[in-house]
Amino acid sequence: MRWQWTATLAAVTTLTTALVAAPAASAADSGRLARPAADGGGSAPIRGTVPGQTGAAARAAGGAALEHFAQARQQRRDSAQALAAQLHTDWGVNLPSATTQGIHATQSVLDSAPTTTSGGDYVYAPTALPGGNACIELTTAYTPSGPDLWAWDWCGGRDGVGKLTPMDATFLNTYTTTVNGRRAYSMDEHKTSTTSNTWTVYLYNYVTHAWDTYFTSSGTFDLPQFNFGWNMFEIYTSVDPATGAGYYCRTFAGRGFESSGVQVSVNGAWVAATASNTSTTHRTIPSGSAYDCPALSFSMVSANDHWLAQIGGAQPSGGSYEAESPANTLTGQAAVRSSAGASGGALVGYVGNGSANALRLNNVTASAAGSRTVRVYYAAGSARSVTLTVNGTTGPTVSTPSTGGWDTVGSVTATVTLNAGANTIQLGNTTGWAPDIDRIVVS
Repeated sequence: MRWQWTATLAAVTTLTTALVAAPAASAADSGRLARPAADGGGSAPIRGTVPGQTGAAARAAGGAALEHFAQARQQRRDSAQALAAQLHTDWGVNLPSATTQGIHATQSVLDSAPTTTSGGDYVYAPTALPGGNACIELTTAYTPSGPDLWAWDWCGGRDGVGKLTPMDATFLNTYTTTVNGRRAYSMDEHKTSTTSNTWTVYLYNYVTHAWDTYFTSSGTFDLPQFNFGWNMFEIYTSVDPATGAGYYCRTFAGRGFESSGVQVSVNGAWVAATASNTSTTHRTIPSGSAYDCPALSFSMVSANDHWLAQIGGAQPSGGSYEAESPANTLTGQAAVRSSAGASGGALVGYVGNGSANALRLNNVTASAAGSRTVRVYYAAGSARSVTLTVNGTTGPTVSTPSTGGWDTVGSVTATVTLNAGANTIQLGNTTGWAPDIDRIVVS
């Protein structure tokens, strides 16, 4: 955020991630938090700890990226002209410190190459720091060495990286699901002790269906003069002479960033971010040119709790859903197997040959109820068929001709009717084996 670069990178003291007892206003009940809508809603327990590096190990893992941040802070303090060659700007929602004391949201993650930046550019999507003297800024950072999740500690004079977790395949397979066609994680940050100003960040584990503690910090807040919130898209960029736009603009062409389900804690209750309890960082939606990227477009699906940033191309209307995603449900013999020909490097096989063996894709979303086309990507060494069951109702059965091999992917289409919001689509075959399933794409 704009204010992020005014502090000096200090030595970071390794902090405990043990959960501090939360007051009743911070959670639905003791040891439980609201379950993300992407996993069915309701409440879920707090159980594990998110892996990551703290202290000196975190600083070493961050390497040049952290050195860049330290240098940028120092340069900005010493000279207003020092960073003139590099544009720094952002777009998001501000949270009034007096009334909001927590953030709960779901954020998309780029899960396929390219996920690294070039030309000295950095993209943060998002940076999140609640009002109310919060100690932790949770940041998804796209850097020249790849994407990381950072917990920045802003209390007690530490003012630096408190924890770092690479957003690698292990992270994606544990802490993300598919939301609106994109991989996304769900986070919760709120005050867990008022007496010591303790704040805790949690990530939702889509494998265990419980919340894991990410980072805890407490002490005197070091930046009381600034306003904070959820910056869903922030950049440091230099113009690429070859394109006349920021380096990130070409690197992430065709990619989208999405923040959804943004909620704030107001007087102890979680409510959607709206124009009445939050404010946007710009009075009107800014242009991509103001971000050195004419192809960049911002939009608000719902003010102020659902944000989109798209660099060229079209937003996915329904999206792509990988068969091997941990958010799905496999029954009977159905199992994930590796496949070099599959879009995500894996397929789900042993589907069909009875009703017990099936693949159910959860949280297939639609903006409105109605007819949709589902393209099923599959691999098969022989002709087979697959039946689509939507929200528990048996739908069409489509023939799936041989693709020429069990690692060669082809596709067929079917028409189904979806409800507005979340749906389930189950693939199976009660009379014979179905093909191995790669993914589905809804349009």
